[in-house]
Amino acid sequence: MTNNNAIGIIEVKYKAHEKDIDKLERKMRNFKTLYPIYANYKLYGAITAFHSYEDAKKTALERGLFVLQRKRKIVTTKSADNLLVL
Repeated sequence: MTNNNAIGIIEVKYKAHEKDIDKLERKMRNFKTLYPIYANYKLYGAITAFHSYEDAKKTALERGLFVLQRKRKIVTTKSADNLLVL
């Protein structure tokens, strides 16, 4: 997901675990090396799942990531106080 100055990397899972957050952070760290055309863009990360374990949600927010959750027919967003921007 991108606009003219920011990129969002979203890890989509059926069930989100803490190890999925590690994978997302690894993808974020390598993204600008793999895609140098986006070197000057702000990079944000988010994790979304049909079901997220509470420890995974807590860890994601502590690490500065967005958490997207489905509640009935609506998607809610939670963001950390200090967003991780690479």
